[in-house]
Amino acid sequence: MTGAPMELADARMLVEARLGRPPQDMLEGAVVLEAWAGVSAEAALAAASATMPVEPALPQPSAGRLPRHRDHEGLLADGAAFLLAVVAIACWAAPLATAVGLTAVERALALALPLTLALQRALGSRFLDRPQGIAELARHRRLIVIGTAVVLLLPALVLGSAGLLAGLLTVTWTGGTVLIRRRWPAVYLVVILAATAAMLAGAPAELVVALAAAATLAAVALALRGTAQVARRSLGRAEPVALAGAIGVGLGMMLVLDRTVSWTEGSVPALALVPSTFAALLAGHHLRHLEMAIPTALSGVAAGGTRPRGLGRGPLQVLFGALGVLLVLSAALSAPLLWFSPWLGQSARGAGVLVGFAVIALASMLVGLLETLGRGRWALGAVTAGVVAEAIVAVGDLRPFSGTGLVAGGAVVALLVLPAVVALLSRPARTLATALWIP
Repeated sequence: MTGAPMELADARMLVEARLGRPPQDMLEGAVVLEAWAGVSAEAALAAASATMPVEPALPQPSAGRLPRHRDHEGLLADGAAFLLAVVAIACWAAPLATAVGLTAVERALALALPLTLALQRALGSRFLDRPQGIAELARHRRLIVIGTAVVLLLPALVLGSAGLLAGLLTVTWTGGTVLIRRRWPAVYLVVILAATAAMLAGAPAELVVALAAAATLAAVALALRGTAQVARRSLGRAEPVALAGAIGVGLGMMLVLDRTVSWTEGSVPALALVPSTFAALLAGHHLRHLEMAIPTALSGVAAGGTRPRGLGRGPLQVLFGALGVLLVLSAALSAPLLWFSPWLGQSARGAGVLVGFAVIALASMLVGLLETLGRGRWALGAVTAGVVAEAIVAVGDLRPFSGTGLVAGGAVVALLVLPAVVALLSRPARTLATALWIP
C-alpha cells in the first residue's frame, strides 16, 4: 500500500498524535507513518528523518523508579541447612573408609567434588539462578533422568566401586542443591541426618549412601512436581552454562589437588571448612546489596555527556564490605578450632588448612561475582591459572605447611579476579547496571 505524499508538518503531527509524545528516534516515527498513514518504508524513513531535530536533544537525567528491595531472609536459613549438611556428611568419611577402603574413598572424593561443583554451577547458570528456574527445570525431567544415569554408570564403569561411590555422592550433593533452591532445605537435612545416624549406628555405609541418594532423588522429583508451570522457556545460552561448569571443575580440582589435606581423616576436613563456608555464606548475602547499590548510584545521572565522578563508590563499598565479612569472620571462627580441636595436632598445620580454605572461599566468591558481571571467560582463565599454580606446588613438593597448595592456588585466582571486579564496579554506567540482571 502506498499513500499520498505528506507534508513534513502533517507527518510530525500524525506521529505525535499516535504516540502521544514526540518520537524518540526516526525508526519509531517511520513505524508510525508506515502503519497508520500507509507510507512506504523508504518514504516513511525519509519523512521521519526529516522531522527529527537538527541538534540532538540534551541527555536527560534518568527518572526511572529504582527496583524494589527483594527479600532474602530465606536464603540464610537455606545456607544454615547447607552448613549443617556439610558437617553431617563429614561423619561419613570414617565409616566409608572402613567399608570400601581408604584408597577407594579418596578416589571417589577426588572425582565427586569437581563433578558436583561443575553440575551445581551449570544448573545454577541454566536454571536455578533464573526467574522461574525451578519450574523450567521441572520441564526437563528427561534430562534429569539421563544425567543421573550418566553420573552413576560412567564413573562406575571406569573406577569400579570408587566410581559408583563418587556417583552416589554427586547425586546426593547436587540433588541437595536443587532442594535448597526449591526452599526444601529441611527435607534434604532430614535425609542427610538420617543417613549419618544410620552410619554411626553401624549400618552398612555403602547401602546407606545408596539409600541417601535414592531418597534425595525422590525428594527432588516431588519438589519439581509441585512447581508451577512457566509461561515460556528461559533463554539460557550454551556458552555461559559451559563456562560455569568448567569453572566448577576448576574450583573442585583446587580442593583435591593439595595432597597435604586428607579428606578421609574423619571429620577433620569438613570441620576446617566450617569457618570459611559460614563466612562465605554471609559475605555472599552482603553482596546482594549490589542490586540496590548500582541503580542507586546511577539514579539521576544523564544517559550521555560527562559522567560524574564517584559513581562506583557505593558498589565498591558493598564489595569491600563483603571481603571484610569473609576475612574477619573466617579468622574469628577459625580461632576456636585452633584452640580447642584435638584433631589439629600441630597448630601450624591446622592454621595452614584453615587459611587455605578461607583463601579458596574468597577466590570462589570473586569468581562467582565476576561471572555474574558477564566476564565468565576471564573468571575461567583465572581459575585455570590457580589450578596450574596448585599443581606446580604439588609436583614440586613445595609444602612448608599443610594447605600450601590451597593458599597458592586461591591467592592466584583472587589476585587475577579482584582487579577486574574493582574495575567493573568502579564504572557502573558502562552497561554494568544491566549485565547484572540480563543472563
